[in-house]
Amino acid sequence: MDIIQAIFLGIVQGLTEFLPVSSSGHLVLFQKVFGFKEAPVFFDTILHGATLAAVIFYLRKDILDIIKDIKNSQKIIILVALGTIPAVFFGLFFRDTIEKSFNSVWLLSAGFFITALMLFATKFLKENGKNITGISWIDSLVVGVFQALSILPSISRSGATISSGIFMGIDRRSALKFSFLLSMPAILGAIVLQVFDINGVSSGEIFYSIIGFFPAMFLGFWSLKFLDKYMANKKFSLFAYYCLVLGFLSLIFIY
Repeated sequence: MDIIQAIFLGIVQGLTEFLPVSSSGHLVLFQKVFGFKEAPVFFDTILHGATLAAVIFYLRKDILDIIKDIKNSQKIIILVALGTIPAVFFGLFFRDTIEKSFNSVWLLSAGFFITALMLFATKFLKENGKNITGISWIDSLVVGVFQALSILPSISRSGATISSGIFMGIDRRSALKFSFLLSMPAILGAIVLQVFDINGVSSGEIFYSIIGFFPAMFLGFWSLKFLDKYMANKKFSLFAYYCLVLGFLSLIFIY
């Protein structure tokens, strides 16, 4: 790894972690296109930490409100916990299978197409107006299952969770916020799992991780801000066309 690759991967992580286009899919695709070596586990962990810092900062007011009024916020906490269970289950018990799936270009392409299908489907759904306080435990589990599916390569976590929330009748802005809240334990869980795989860290890895951290955090925050405003215009489905292009590009690299 060199400085250019560290900055490039930091930019990709920041831009794609929260936009509904799959950060993991982009990283795998770019590795195949540009011949990048797989990033060290420590570097990947630090980039996840950068995007976690971005979402915590972006939701700082909501998080403080939950902490200040913990009694009335118990429902939201329980819903986030319920929505996290499927990802924890799949992440722990199918970890080896999931890691092997990242080597399949067919699955990479299929994941982009699945994401595009979910995003495009939201275009035909009517607003039912269920806000975040109206989310049921069933809604939370369904969204959680879709989040678990996004562990597979190129299925966007934000795309899957926001789309499934809209499918369950949650209004778009509330589905977006619930997706952001779900992302925090999901990213933290990924960090914890990766920590166990770190076997010694060189000074070079620390240096490149710091280089990649700041663009990932900065762009992660602005991608959250952009998506929040973008959802207000109800054009979420437009990301589907971008994912379709990535799906076809992935197919090209099979041959």
